Amino acid sequence: MLKSYDVTELRAGMKVGRAVKDFNGKILIKGNVKLTSEMIDSLRGKNIFTVYIDVTAEDYAPTAAKQEYLLDSNYMACYKSCFNATQNLYYGFANTGQLDRNELAELLRAENITELCDDGAKSITQIHNMKRDGDYIIHHALNVGILAGIMARWLDYRATQVGELVMTGLLSEIGKMKISKGILNKTEKLDADELAEVQKHVVFGYAMLLESPLRKLKNVLLGVLHHHERCDGSGYPSKLKGDKISDFGKIIAVLDIYDAMATHRSYAKRNSPFDIIKVLYGDALAGKLDTRFVVVFVKKLLQAINGSWVGLSDGQRAKIVYIDDSRVTALPVVQTTKDEFIDLNRRTDLKVDALLTANEAT
Repeated sequence: MLKSYDVTELRAGMKVGRAVKDFNGKILIKGNVKLTSEMIDSLRGKNIFTVYIDVTAEDYAPTAAKQEYLLDSNYMACYKSCFNATQNLYYGFANTGQLDRNELAELLRAENITELCDDGAKSITQIHNMKRDGDYIIHHALNVGILAGIMARWLDYRATQVGELVMTGLLSEIGKMKISKGILNKTEKLDADELAEVQKHVVFGYAMLLESPLRKLKNVLLGVLHHHERCDGSGYPSKLKGDKISDFGKIIAVLDIYDAMATHRSYAKRNSPFDIIKVLYGDALAGKLDTRFVVVFVKKLLQAINGSWVGLSDGQRAKIVYIDDSRVTALPVVQTTKDEFIDLNRRTDLKVDALLTANEAT
């Protein structure tokens, strides 16, 4: 008996019941062959959505596809460890005016922050769905640091550059330790004076780092200082334009916006990746964000979330099965739990509301 399996459900040892072909009819895997891990990996990214498996020999229990790329206990344990280390770093800096280089090194060591940056698909989904209990500033700084590690790899940065960009993301909010908690925790709209005070955090952060062991890391310091500047001169603190803004500042600007919009807060609903992409691309077209970095980030992001489960605006649950990543603003083709395929580029009445957690996808 042949049974159709989603590519995400395949396991090594399953017997292919019907030859797997690409859209041009080329045979990728012959029929009557037992799958290997290498064969399964080769199918990903080739627009192969289902494979017919011979289930007469053995009764295979497929891994639930809806669990893939969702909240992961190992990831969250590592995240909690990094959150505590980031909080210790920030609060220690606030209390003593000193940046503890040992604590920073502990945070950056391979088994901590690097692990959170290894799988872009998983990291993006966690960022959208995790509960941010505790200090929001610490969560935001950590997530921007994680996104920075992912982005650095997407840009093919050298190891030293990767470390420095991650540091920039992690320390981008450090200046807020000098801002009143009453202002930072305010849920109503800030008045002009309060907004001006919050905007000082980039200058405070830069000044604090100048007095730290990182003072010679120019890219890190300028990234922290510049991440709210905009290419058209509309940003702060110095209204710099174009090439006057450091590359690290331009990159962190994109990541800072992404994480802020992905967060569910008391006064703002979390947005889907596609909502955020529209904002980022709109800001790039308007000359606010550097198009180079927006295009790389968006294209790689679309590749990363292909295969994720999403909630649609009509309440249906569906899985992303195809995204044309050659178009920055492309929407996905999804397969609903009723096995209906929907091209959201053609359905203006329907949209992705959010990436789903395991509980939401069940």
